[in-house]
Amino acid sequence: MTINTRIWENSLAGLPEGDPESEQFEHYAREFFIPDSIAPAAYLANVALLMHQPSDGSDVLPSPSMARLTAASDTVQGFPAWFLAAYPDVALWFSSRGGDERRTVDAAVAARAAVTAGKRLLDDQGFYGHAVLRALVDLYRQQSGGVLECMAGAADLQEEDAAGPAAEQAMTAQEAVDLMATNITRYERELATSYGDRFSDMRPRLTVAGLLQLGYYVLVDHSIPLAVLIRAAEEAVSADDPVVEYVEKLEVEVFCVEGGAKERKRVEDACHLLRSRILDMVLQTRADFDAAPSLSQATRNFMEESEFEPLRQVVGIRPAGQRDR
Repeated sequence: MTINTRIWENSLAGLPEGDPESEQFEHYAREFFIPDSIAPAAYLANVALLMHQPSDGSDVLPSPSMARLTAASDTVQGFPAWFLAAYPDVALWFSSRGGDERRTVDAAVAARAAVTAGKRLLDDQGFYGHAVLRALVDLYRQQSGGVLECMAGAADLQEEDAAGPAAEQAMTAQEAVDLMATNITRYERELATSYGDRFSDMRPRLTVAGLLQLGYYVLVDHSIPLAVLIRAAEEAVSADDPVVEYVEKLEVEVFCVEGGAKERKRVEDACHLLRSRILDMVLQTRADFDAAPSLSQATRNFMEESEFEPLRQVVGIRPAGQRDR
């Protein structure tokens, strides 16, 4: 567990049990703040500025994007306060898109969130839904190099009992690996837990987990064919840990799309060197999932909505209620 995660966990441990607002905040922390390494001090400083509250005496200042956001609040709409405080850079980035660029981003977000435009995009309070917010953060990290403005510093991202100073890290690559390993593991566990009877074996389940994570590349940009995800799942299923193997294979495909196929051998070598990191993230996500299962709307939409039936047939998912004969 990193130092930053421990700070969040200590904060959550002090929340009153049975309080709806506390339970809601814990959801934000476990689904967004902790996986994205949001610094609690930066979050609180932004909350104070957003709510026009006096400083609590901390020497941590509000983030630059929060200052810009509060000065132009009328142009940033549809985001709940907790999201603005933790991701002001994401909110500003999305709100500043226009024309064809905005349509491209909207399509990418819809694909990643597994929803269609105008459907289930908003929650009951009129804010962007959690699946949309999660997709926005992931897309922003991809396009900005993986660095969030309110992300904790390197010292707080070290493992608590790590000996010596942290080695210099290629944060962009590592953040991308962590994100994909975490999300694919989460999707695979959700599929196994909630829809296990609709998969003949692990291969189609891995394929769907990859599709939910890489929907933009497969369904919008078409830079990664669905057949590549299916083949990767078929090759990974015989490994000691199929999810770890599958994540490594998909990391290669994504980095090749971003950096060019001519770099494939170098990318394969680099991803293989990160295999131990992938394993750590997969194991950690499984353990966290058992303690606090994620309730991903994206998974439910893909498995239950009629518009995804053609894709489900291609992948080899049984219709609901059908059993092996």
